Amino acid sequence: MLNPLPTHQRAGFTRRTDMESMMRSRGFTIIELMIVVMIIGILAAMAIPNFVRMEVNAREAGVKANSHSVQMAAEDFATQNDGEYAADLSSTSSYSGETIIDLLPQDTYLKNPFSGAATVPQDGAAGAPGETGYQPVVDGMGLNVGYVITGYGKSAVITRLSNGQ
Repeated sequence: MLNPLPTHQRAGFTRRTDMESMMRSRGFTIIELMIVVMIIGILAAMAIPNFVRMEVNAREAGVKANSHSVQMAAEDFATQNDGEYAADLSSTSSYSGETIIDLLPQDTYLKNPFSGAATVPQDGAAGAPGETGYQPVVDGMGLNVGYVITGYGKSAVITRLSNGQ
């Protein structure tokens, strides 16, 4: 017996359902794409502040490293100067004639982590982002018996190093 229905309708499908299923299998709907874009936006909104915070933390770690380099140079100066620390950054050692700046590791300037510029420590407390400052500690007899080294982070002093005086 011959079936009068065309082949595509014999299995119970119509042309319209075949077309719809083909359209659905070709790509995503606009709603699905919008949901994906929203999820990516939410993830970016959470990640970007963390990235910025980590960047500031890394720059402040650079300030701390610079402060430590100045501290090592100040201790080297005092060792060469029979235990007396520098009155300021231009004071010269009685042994070598070098200043604290000359005694920085590998004869280099410090790199300001916030500006990227080559800098030297400041006489007095640090007051700008990325600066490192050197202040002598003077006893009652006028001898330089110590120092305070400050490192300025993004918006405040983040480190204070001293020789314990």
